[in-house]
Amino acid sequence: MIVFLLLGVITAGLLWRLFYKIQWSKNIDVKLWFASGAVYAGQETKLYEVIENRKQMPVPVLEVRFRTRKELDFTDTENTNVSDYIYKRDVFSILGRQKITREIPVKCTKRGKYKVSDAEITAYSLLYGRHYSKGIETPAELYVYSKMTDVSEIMSICEQMLGTIQCAKRLYEDPFAFRTIRGYTTDDPMKAVNWKASAKTGALMVNTFDSVQSRKAMVFLDVEDSGILKREDLVEESIAMAATIVRKLLRQSTEVGFAYNGEGQTVMPTNDKGILTGLERMLAEHCGEGTTKAFGELLWELFSGVFSKKPPTQDTLLIFITKNLDESLMERIRECAGTYHTLVVMPVFRGEKMISRDVVKSKDNIRVLVKEVERG
Repeated sequence: MIVFLLLGVITAGLLWRLFYKIQWSKNIDVKLWFASGAVYAGQETKLYEVIENRKQMPVPVLEVRFRTRKELDFTDTENTNVSDYIYKRDVFSILGRQKITREIPVKCTKRGKYKVSDAEITAYSLLYGRHYSKGIETPAELYVYSKMTDVSEIMSICEQMLGTIQCAKRLYEDPFAFRTIRGYTTDDPMKAVNWKASAKTGALMVNTFDSVQSRKAMVFLDVEDSGILKREDLVEESIAMAATIVRKLLRQSTEVGFAYNGEGQTVMPTNDKGILTGLERMLAEHCGEGTTKAFGELLWELFSGVFSKKPPTQDTLLIFITKNLDESLMERIRECAGTYHTLVVMPVFRGEKMISRDVVKSKDNIRVLVKEVERG
């Protein structure tokens, strides 16, 4: 009798184990997503975990695992391991027809594009005798844009140089900015005569328009860091400067273009604010490993190639941002800039010995600004 009882218990256990193995993952939906699609470095967001069991059978122990780049700082460090990546593991006990939502605060410490990968769910049988796993697809993706940095000194110089360009440039009338109608003078061209108004008044009348000035700038960013001594902080500061300058110039209705020696297309000056998102995403995706070319080589390709066919207008301010400024690169900038008004920004660590004063000396139409930054 006892033997049959034991056989019955063993058979029931085997059947339950087989049933549980088949049924545990059915009608279980696990979703992961970030509260924001994009944030700036230093800001916080949230990662949402939603687990829904749409069947009657409970799952006593359900483990959700995933990994992402370690630069994302999870405030909740419980069940978190950090090595080359950060590995997160959360354990739930979910009843039948139950839905659980968990919010995980995340601090975004560094620029980059982050994805939740290798996500899987694992269930354990009673007494943890067996475990069963299943991979899950997740669209969780987050862009961390370069930090917003102080460029007030740079913007002040840009304003001065743009003002100088505009003062030297003859004002012209915008044919779409109609102002009023006035009487004809001998200095007015005949094409300005408003014939309909002239017929009504019996005297020649002309249209007048408001005068406008265009403001244009082209930003060139150097992200090369090929020396023996890596200076990642200076590269990050250069990227932050470029992104912040582009952002501020666009807000001031300045037409802005952008080029850099990473992977990405050159953008000619435009006042379309829609380009900002594309530029910030492009810079967020820059990884710096084997994707850059020498800055001088980039400038030569642009000015002897693209710009030779469609050069920036003469009223465009050229802004070069590079931590690698030396005599040869400065000479290349002078060759390319020609008669354009030019600002060269060189970020250096505070207190660091600068290169030759002749290299960073402003002259003619080129102004050089050595921008000191704190070490990270």
